[in-house]
Amino acid sequence: MNNFNKDTIKEIIVNGRVDILNLYAESLAKDYAPQDEKEKRTKLTTSQIRNILDNVQRMDEGAIEKGEHELLRPKLAYIAGRSDKSNAAIRELREILDFALQQIKNDYKKFENFRNFLEAIVGYHRFYSKVKD
Repeated sequence: MNNFNKDTIKEIIVNGRVDILNLYAESLAKDYAPQDEKEKRTKLTTSQIRNILDNVQRMDEGAIEKGEHELLRPKLAYIAGRSDKSNAAIRELREILDFALQQIKNDYKKFENFRNFLEAIVGYHRFYSKVKD
């Protein structure tokens, strides 16, 4: 794996680069999508990332101005901590999303870029995963 690229994440979150967002999200999803039941232990299930997406989709501009999106960081750590210790995919995704969340500050436009990025990862993951939750 090792898909963590700070410059790419900054381009997506800070500069709103949709072209890069699509390429990066698709690349991550391909790497993280399990192809058989055995890979479910080392890759991501849709429910693991849907959990975070549901929280993100409920946040509005007021929540971002108050910094409530920062509360997603410990939730990501909890999900990663609960997973199998050999699951590098969930740990890497936590690292990527944690860094992305730090780029938002209290800027709603940057949060929208983050939400779009996460939605793209989930969408591509669903497309490439051969295993259903």
